[in-house]
Parts: sequence; structure tokens; C-alpha cells
Amino acid sequence: TVEFDIAATPFDTLSSVDAWMLHPQRDILLVNVNGSIRAFTSICPHAGCNNSWSYSNQVFLCSCHGSRFNNQGQVTAGPATRNLREFPVSVDGSTVSIQL
Repeated sequence: TVEFDIAATPFDTLSSVDAWMLHPQRDILLVNVNGSIRAFTSICPHAGCNNSWSYSNQVFLCSCHGSRFNNQGQVTAGPATRNLREFPVSVDGSTVSIQL
């Protein structure tokens, strides 16, 4: 389990809808989708790149080879052929818990 306080830096950026971040110590992509925090592996299923991500217009882009994923983790453009693995997230007050 990975836990963090969404009110504390750097995770406070996730309080805005469509905000995202790469977890600073774990291979986890975090995104606020319509007020809900979602968590996905940041290890691209294509070639295993884990820290070359960007996010714009509700799309994650792995800049290693150009694979794109929507904010549900589904691959929308290859070369990746598999979705990003999603981790269960629970929120209790300002504490966010991710089950790896």
C-alpha cells in the first residue's frame, strides 16, 4: 500500500480536475478524473519505459515510443497493445491509499 496526503506538496496539485503527476518515489501515474483520483502503473506495456510521461487533453503520452492512453488507462495509439495496469484507490479525508 502506498499512502499520501493530498493536501501536502507535491500531491496537492491533484486536487484540481485533470491534474496529474508521476509519483516521486514509485512507478505510479496519478490523475484526477472528474474529482476522483486514479492510479496506473507508469511502466509502459510496450517497452517498459517508466519516467517519460506527459498528460494533455485527458491523454497520457509515453514519449519513449509514442504510445497514448486515455485517463481510463486504455491504449488509444500504439505501439503499445495493452492497457495500463490500474491500481485500486481509496480516499479517507485527505489520505489517499493505493493498493499495489
